[in-house]
Amino acid sequence: MTSKEAKKLLKHYNDGTITPEEKFRLEAWYEMLAESGDFEWHADEKELISSDLKNAIDARIDKPARHMINFKSVLVAASMLLFLGLGWFTIKHLDEVKNKLSPEVYTETYAPAGQKITLTLSDNSTVILSGGSRIKYPETFNGKIREVELMEGEAYFDIYHDKHKPFIVDVAGTQINVLGTAFNVRAYKFLKNVQITVLRGKVSVRGLANLKYEKVKQVVLLPNEQVTIGKVNGDIAKRLINATDFTGWIQGKYKFDDETLGNVAGMLESYFKVKVHFSAEGLKNIRFSSEFDSKDTLEDLLFSICEANKLTYKINKQDILLSTKPVNNK
Repeated sequence: MTSKEAKKLLKHYNDGTITPEEKFRLEAWYEMLAESGDFEWHADEKELISSDLKNAIDARIDKPARHMINFKSVLVAASMLLFLGLGWFTIKHLDEVKNKLSPEVYTETYAPAGQKITLTLSDNSTVILSGGSRIKYPETFNGKIREVELMEGEAYFDIYHDKHKPFIVDVAGTQINVLGTAFNVRAYKFLKNVQITVLRGKVSVRGLANLKYEKVKQVVLLPNEQVTIGKVNGDIAKRLINATDFTGWIQGKYKFDDETLGNVAGMLESYFKVKVHFSAEGLKNIRFSSEFDSKDTLEDLLFSICEANKLTYKINKQDILLSTKPVNNK
């Protein structure tokens, strides 16, 4: 029974208009409450009901004795509510003191270029970081929500379901809200957009950067759906995709689908711990599509890029220079 329903029946009881059916429901609820103490209302609701019970008791004191059996039920319930209210206050107060004395301790984990790191959070959720990625998270989730921050890079999240504690990922002005699901987030610093791809479950994505605009943009994603959100303007674009194409990196398989060479270069820097340079800025806008896996070498991929776009490359230790192939060079 909800607090609203209980208050309505108490009013009927107090003014003498309660029906036999309502009376039966009210007394059954009182009995259940007294026996189990099962209670899920907020503090303000408990206080209101407790007050109504007291008023009902006071109003019935001067009534004829034939009503005393109902008064006894009310008295038992009122005592139980007062006891539960005191217990709730004590627990809440102790929790607040504990949180003040022991604030959440945060940890930052960084996956170096060319490496992957798998994390198990305190709620048994799993996070896999790609090379060049950094995440910030509490050692223990003590609050009403579970919140982490993907500071840079790319990560795969497999979140443990807990309907009472939503999971939130903050990333580059975007907030991802989930209960239990699996999704991938790509937010490298060199990218203009944040990319979220859902494999399982459902997530709600909100571009926090849009708070400065009149209309806040928000979108819900289902499996095999992807959204990109502009880091600067907050523009949102949603599309259907094959989610596994965007999580192959976990198994060491990489796919570029009509990607700019500028973004490809950024990925190479994260995967191989190198620095890619271009002889001309315009080369960064060339589009490129290809696939490779962890067995392929850096030179294998550079050769593929250059052959497809009539470019040449030079490697000097950790530096790579991509240039336009000379006209007379066939």
